Amino acid sequence: MGQNVRRHAPIQFDHIGYNGQGMQMRELSARSEAAIAAMIQGAEDPVLAHTGRERITFRIIWPGYEHVECCDQVVINPGGRPITRAQLGKFIAQVFARFVEKTRKEPCRSSEWNLTSSGIRFEHLVLVALVNVWDGVWQADVAIDLR
Repeated sequence: MGQNVRRHAPIQFDHIGYNGQGMQMRELSARSEAAIAAMIQGAEDPVLAHTGRERITFRIIWPGYEHVECCDQVVINPGGRPITRAQLGKFIAQVFARFVEKTRKEPCRSSEWNLTSSGIRFEHLVLVALVNVWDGVWQADVAIDLR
């Protein structure tokens, strides 16, 4: 018996005035929430309040590193106020930074997606969107910018 689970629309992360381009994760990770709020479109939007949940699961599955477990819980109303797009972007970027660090000690099964100093580095990662893949599980849509 299958369940009919409603999936939510993706949550976009864009610089003000640049739709569909995403945000550099290193910017989201390193800057203050106030600085991020000045850069990101819809920064103060309560992006997960509509889910009706207390928390969601954020999961990273990276090609070649499927064996490396990375899951974290996102509290939807931290301190009684809904999490904003700026706060969520910073959270996702920080989880990705820890994941990239963790993979340094792990073998990659796909040289094309290798997360190393000679391959894809954290500063190449661009957060485009957060996508609801199943029920309360969300994953990041990430672009690679090798410039």
